Parts: sequence; structure tokens; C-alpha cells
Amino acid sequence: MRERIEAHLNELVSYPDRHVGGEGNRAATAMFAERMQECGFRVRRTTFGCVDWEHGDALLEAGEERFETLVGPYSLPCDVTAPLVSATSVEELETDAVRGKVVLVHGGLAAGQLMPKNFTFYNPDSHRRVIRALEEYAPAAVIAATGRDPAMVGSQYPFPLFEDGDLDIPNAYMKDVIGERLLRHVGEPAHLRLDSRRVPSTGEHIVATLPGDGAGRIVLTAHIDSREGSPGALDNASGVTTLLGVAELLAGHRAGPSIEIVPFNGEDNYANPGEMLWVAENEGRFDDIVLGINIDDLGQRGTTNHVSFYACPAPIEAAVRRSMVPHPVMSEGPQWFQSDHAIFGLYGRPAIALASSDIEGYVAAYAHSERDTLDLVDCDLIFEAARFLHDVVMEIAGMREVSGAGDEQEGAR
Repeated sequence: MRERIEAHLNELVSYPDRHVGGEGNRAATAMFAERMQECGFRVRRTTFGCVDWEHGDALLEAGEERFETLVGPYSLPCDVTAPLVSATSVEELETDAVRGKVVLVHGGLAAGQLMPKNFTFYNPDSHRRVIRALEEYAPAAVIAATGRDPAMVGSQYPFPLFEDGDLDIPNAYMKDVIGERLLRHVGEPAHLRLDSRRVPSTGEHIVATLPGDGAGRIVLTAHIDSREGSPGALDNASGVTTLLGVAELLAGHRAGPSIEIVPFNGEDNYANPGEMLWVAENEGRFDDIVLGINIDDLGQRGTTNHVSFYACPAPIEAAVRRSMVPHPVMSEGPQWFQSDHAIFGLYGRPAIALASSDIEGYVAAYAHSERDTLDLVDCDLIFEAARFLHDVVMEIAGMREVSGAGDEQEGAR
């Protein structure tokens, strides 16, 4: 099985990348569905429409200078010459002074990536206000001068302020230090040309089920997509490989709650299409989830595996902790919320998350980049995580009452 885990990981990372709408993504979901069927799971495959994105170069000129600039992900194309203005606060966007202009967004306004306009799970009022201002006062284009935002975009420097296929304002981004040079040209004409196009495409949402003989279900998830241009070895081929290992260990299992395995397709996509489909499918039936288990950024070489707990009833938490005992590489880690286990919390269901013990260091140095390669991954840690999760399922299956019903869960607390 250790060899098969390595083979699964190698196959997933062999695709150019697994961004939603791309060929690598469709190949990965097809591979996952086939492997789950081999393990005896019932597999449901749903095709969804999505937006892929192709781009060339960005050209920005002001005065006699040319500035290194990148096309914003999913940006519309443009070829515009207009006065350059700057904004460091949302109030400076809420004025006709930006209408038809090229706006350089910098400072506090560009300190962190903004949520896409239609993002459901987390979208602060401050982010929505920026988007409303841009759409109401209609600049010709936006250029963001950004630094680092590892919590939201990993190791990217500069990072795109917008990553939104629903925002119809051409946008680009550059390093903050280049933005300081560009500021000298405020009030002068700026020429911005973006080679970019949105391409209609498709992706696939997979749900694999192993029916049990007890009440409720245990849901195991790991996002199968990666950021465009990144091999996504730890983000999140290692997590998907863990799911495949668990599925093999559970083949033929029928005791206790049903097992549902979902390779979410879209955690790194602006529209979260796979997550949104799964949420829609589960409206009215979240209460039967005994435990949600999410795996992301797990298996980094030179680390151990962390397990974090989210609103788990005492009997479930105890079962998980008993399962940790035979696996020294599994230990409790701090809570973190930047992944799909947050969905279980939003719907009031208990969850655990598995990740590398150095997830912060990994995110800051490698996540969402071309550096997220196979040499970062220790397959023995994936193997141990799969064995641990098998033991978690066995522990819960052996409990007398594990119903996912809301009242019983509340009573267990």
C-alpha cells in the first residue's frame, strides 16, 4: 500500500496543474473516481460549468518608464490610456475622480487579497465595499501594488489583489516596491495593455459513498484542485492521496455510519464550484454528519501530522484521541480555518482537520507556487495519516450511539 500511495501522489502531480477548468483537473477527478470504484465505493460524478482563463503579457507605461506588471487572474483584457490616479483607502475609490482613470491601489487598501464579489463562505463588509465602489465609479482599470499575504495567498509575491471571474474591471498587479516608482507618475497618462481572456470550460464534482449499517455518515474531504501554475504536491495532492489510502483500507467495511469521501473541486478557485455543489446537495441533511474530516497541506518532509478539533462532542473527540495513540506522528495542533473544514462549522457539524505541523512555514514559503513539488512530501506521513483515519472510522463504528442528529450531538457536548 505504501507503494500505491506513492504512485497515486506521483500521478496527481504529473498533471501540468489541477486548476478548475483545466485538463489536469479533469484528469485528476477521472483518476480519483476510477480508484474509488476499484475500492467498492458508489461513485457519483456531476459535471459543472466553470470559467478557465488564458493570458499573455501585461504592458504598463507611464512617462518614459515601463513597469513590470502581471495580469490579474481572470481579468478582462484592455488596451487603455488614461490619467493615473492613486488610492490607499476605499473612500478614495468612492468618487467620480476615479471614473475612467487607471487607478493605482496601494498601501492599506492593498494589504490583503479581497474576496471575490460572489464568494459565499467568507466575505467581509470591507471587501464588498471596495468591489461596490469599483463597480459604481467604474475606473478604466486597476493596478494593485502588493506585498505578501501568506494567510490568504501563500508564498506569492506580489499577490493579485483580485482573483475574480465575476469582476468585470480589468486589473493587474505589481510588487509594492515597483508601485512606489509608479506613484511618481500620478496625474500623468498611463498606458495599460492586458492580454487576457475567459474561456468557458467544465469540471467534475465527485462523491464516493460506502454505505454502512448504522446511523449517520462520516464525511472525509480534501480539495483536488491546485492553483494554476503550481504542481500542488502538498496543496493538495497529499491530501487526496490520503483519501485514496483510507478508501483502500476501508474497502468492504460496512459497520457503523456510512462513509462519504469527497475530493472538493474548487478550494483554490474564486467560485468554489465543487464546494457549492456539495452544500446544495446537502441542504436539509447536514444533521446526519457524525464527523467531518478535512485534509490539507499534510505530509511535509521533516515535520509531523497535526490534528485539530472543531466543536466535537466528547465521545467523538475521545474516539479520535484514542486513535492517535498508536500513531506517534499524529498529534494535536492548533485550530486553523483557511480550508474546507470551515464548511462543517458553518453548518454546525463537528470536524477535525489534518495538516502538517509546520503549515505556517509551508504556506509562507511554498504554497500556491511552482515550488510546491514532490520533494516536499514524505509518503510515510501520508501512509500513517491514512491508517490513523481508518482507526478513527473503526472507533466511531464501535460506539453504541453515533447518530449525527443535532439533538443527540448537542446532548453529547
